[in-house]
Amino acid sequence: MNALQKLYIVSHPLRISRYGAHTSLSTAERVEIIDVLTDTLGTVLTLLAQLKRGQQTLRNVSFLPVQQLFHRLVRANTDYADFLVSGITDLGGYVETAALYHLNDTHEPQCFADCLTGICQCTRRLWAAEALLRDYRECAIANKDNASKRFFEECTRHNAHFIALIEDSPLGETRFQ
Repeated sequence: MNALQKLYIVSHPLRISRYGAHTSLSTAERVEIIDVLTDTLGTVLTLLAQLKRGQQTLRNVSFLPVQQLFHRLVRANTDYADFLVSGITDLGGYVETAALYHLNDTHEPQCFADCLTGICQCTRRLWAAEALLRDYRECAIANKDNASKRFFEECTRHNAHFIALIEDSPLGETRFQ
């Protein structure tokens, strides 16, 4: 999508937002933030594909706690992806959710170690997104923009919660040390 299309999408005047950030931010700021949220959504959906591959690999394993862990992570991932989609939409962006899920839902055979490596890489990208979202929140605080501050606080809360779920799991203990 080129910059003119993004500007048209972002500048749509009839928006109803949960946070009000769509009116408190300039169009250029919203385009930049939509790009960050879209990149984060791509990472989250890539992570979802890795989790589903890991879940598929563990389908025949009788170790129930690991299966439950992957099920919880898939559910949390889906919730986070839905939050990102609503955030992008709130700022005036557009996301074709079904196409994104289908794009990342390839069933390539992978070994479990490759799934763990992919999960680790995605988690690192989520940490980078966390830093950006915190910077945006600090800018909103400095500009006394309460609507944007609330929006970025929700973004960082969701992101941090999802990262914590991964890192506090047995998977995180083995991969991040």
